[in-house]
Amino acid sequence: MMRIGITLLWLIHFLPQSVMNGLAYLIGPIVMQTRAAHTAKTNIRLCFPHLSVAERQKIELNYFRALVRSFLELGLVWFAPAEVIKKRVQLKDVHHYEAVKDGPVIFLAMHVLGLEIGGARMGMEFKGVGFFTPHKNPILDQVIQDSRDRLGDVIMLDRREGLRPMVRAIREGRRLYFLPDMDFGDRDSIFVPFFDIPAATVTTLPRLVSLTKAKVVPVTMWQEPGCIGYTVAFHPAWEHFPTDNLEADVRRMNAFVEAQARARPDQYFWGHKRFKTRPTPSDPYYY
Repeated sequence: MMRIGITLLWLIHFLPQSVMNGLAYLIGPIVMQTRAAHTAKTNIRLCFPHLSVAERQKIELNYFRALVRSFLELGLVWFAPAEVIKKRVQLKDVHHYEAVKDGPVIFLAMHVLGLEIGGARMGMEFKGVGFFTPHKNPILDQVIQDSRDRLGDVIMLDRREGLRPMVRAIREGRRLYFLPDMDFGDRDSIFVPFFDIPAATVTTLPRLVSLTKAKVVPVTMWQEPGCIGYTVAFHPAWEHFPTDNLEADVRRMNAFVEAQARARPDQYFWGHKRFKTRPTPSDPYYY
């Protein structure tokens, strides 16, 4: 079944962008009605309780259309020539990176719907390194790895190996593409607010910066309307990070991600059970 799906994405990647967008527009409302949409709808409800039902449904509809579009575009990431991806993904405000590029750099990113194609574009510009958790299907893992090898010099380290190989890679000049906005359980995590809800959040970023003396450069990537493609925007490097207050550092990280998600709620990835781990066993399970 996986091979069939990969073959379909290979065929789809030949389609014009306008056709992909049209398919996403039609398929998105169908996906919105499936059981698989439950987690995303729950997250949107939890994070935007002040909105009316109609307002949240508008976010959901736009989100599922954008989600389908990003899925259809996986074929571009996996099979399209590098020139095609460069044309689809524009880099903005790169001067924020250039101001600190002479030393170690960690790109602070987040789970958005442009993640795969935006990450592929960045992999063409920088010697990269990242964490990954192996997929259950080895065929999918191989396709993803082949695309990274084809498009740039990026190595992926198994999250279970710990920080030592990551620290070594950063010190050797590789740029870490770090996404902290997932629930990995309470191990190596603390509970800090995310949309005013205590969320188990990894403390890896301030720890890595302390060990490597890297500068943190936040990066955002968004779908643009129509056939424009995507924009990857670089933000000013953080000053005074980390501090001697680990909780404050992790709060700062979550606050940045939250601000971006609030700015474009239809493009943040809501399909992960972000609030699965609760501070105490008596807390409600949202999903």
